[in-house]
Amino acid sequence: MNTEHQALTDVPLWLLVLLSLAGLSGEMLRASGTDLGLQQILQRVALRFLASGLLGMATLLLAMALWSSFYLAAGLGIVIAVIGADVAGGLYTQFLAKKAGVSDQTES
Repeated sequence: MNTEHQALTDVPLWLLVLLSLAGLSGEMLRASGTDLGLQQILQRVALRFLASGLLGMATLLLAMALWSSFYLAAGLGIVIAVIGADVAGGLYTQFLAKKAGVSDQTES
């Protein structure tokens, strides 16, 4: 096996790390301006980290299976990873607001 082929077999592992770091950096930036405790920040970071990694890799592998274009699959995986991390963070924030009883949604 040549080195180029070996490098391509290791790409999904590296992309998992990079996609997960997208969620990590986004949550750390968002949490820096709030008065959250360390445990709450770590929970939110873990949620975004795992959500971005899971959704990004699932999209990457699905796109690779469908189109066999590595660049298209990587780009789509990164976009979905960032969007998925934002959606997961928003859903978690809504869950915590409902749990605390401070939800500002009007019930019909």
